Amino acid sequence: MTTAMMHRQRVFETISPLLDTRSVPIGELLDTPRRLAASVDSPIDVPGFDNSSMDGYAVAASTLRTAAQKQEQDPQGIHQTVYGPIPVRGRVAAGAMGAEAAAGTAVEIMTGAPLPAGTDTVIAIEATDPAEFAAPEITITLPTTESGPQPGAFVRSRGSDVGAGTTVLTSGLMLSPAHLGIAAACGITELQVRTLPRVLVVSTGDEITADAAAGIHDANSVTLGAGLRRLGVDTTIITVPDDPQALLDAVRAADCELVVSTGGISKGAHEVVKLAADLDPESMMVFEPIAMQPGGPQGCGRLAGSAWVALPGNPVSALISFEMFIRPVLLGLGVDEEPRETEYHRLRGGFDEAPPSSKLQVRRAVLAEEGLEFVGGSRSHLLHSYARSTHLVFIPPTDPAPDANDVHTGEGDKLKTWKIT
Repeated sequence: MTTAMMHRQRVFETISPLLDTRSVPIGELLDTPRRLAASVDSPIDVPGFDNSSMDGYAVAASTLRTAAQKQEQDPQGIHQTVYGPIPVRGRVAAGAMGAEAAAGTAVEIMTGAPLPAGTDTVIAIEATDPAEFAAPEITITLPTTESGPQPGAFVRSRGSDVGAGTTVLTSGLMLSPAHLGIAAACGITELQVRTLPRVLVVSTGDEITADAAAGIHDANSVTLGAGLRRLGVDTTIITVPDDPQALLDAVRAADCELVVSTGGISKGAHEVVKLAADLDPESMMVFEPIAMQPGGPQGCGRLAGSAWVALPGNPVSALISFEMFIRPVLLGLGVDEEPRETEYHRLRGGFDEAPPSSKLQVRRAVLAEEGLEFVGGSRSHLLHSYARSTHLVFIPPTDPAPDANDVHTGEGDKLKTWKIT
């Protein structure tokens, strides 16, 4: 039987040719995670100039060393040196360039303002008397040290965060808010990111188009539509009854590059996706069960002129299949890379609730102090239990095929999990 990893490879080969790269303004990347397609070097130093990290006074350390000094102790007995008085000449605010400071003077300076020429250190306003601006002169009180005042206090030096030419973002990164922020700080306005295909989500079945007496509400289009759109995918959603020709006609009329369908691929008499594949002479679909529970029935290939990934119809099976096979490719991940945060945890109460199986089991659980506690059993229609869960738990097959367990192993007596976010 085909393993989950083998099927993930097949889905990767189906979807990855649809991915491309383009330059996108940073402002368009704020809402959805995207994977960076090319490394980025900073064209500038960040900060671009020496600037103050405090509101206070810019001075030269040599001014303090040559100023009048007296020694005293604070109430805790700490030795201090009082420098001055030192005349104050001028003010520099953030966004402005101050004039060169005259020797032996101090300059009022605000946080973020460039240090004026002739100064090399900043004194916090709390260390001055008076501790306010607009005074004609000040005294400065600092802890006494053997070396005396040195340059650099409360100064953010040029290039201390990033030097010009430094690689700040590496190709393949999933862009986080901090990544976008450092790009903006470096004056970079656009980034090369992987583009995503236009996706048509198709929920199939007479039961979701029937009247209330015999029908069911369609959850699959909502869960898959939300998952796709939160990745930044241009997504259209339709429902189609168990009519294979109507399915083909609807897909051919749609503006899409990839179809993700749910239902119609199992062993019933009305499996509409399988029937549509029989009608289409150019179909290249492969339908096969995989060694995974839930999510056994799967399909993949081309149908109705579009790349197509066919998922099971039960809501939990569809959602887990999306997480396992589709989401990783759209994130630009390789077959062996994880699309969710991976953690390892012990199972509370052992494996009594997880009987041995020849299939990879993907179970829903809540993480408590005592360990993982399964929620909802293994049945694939219990979407409420998925909504209550904090983790997906991977229980390896008891007799795995050679590659079935490559990325689904545990760590000692702990099981691998994906954190649900």
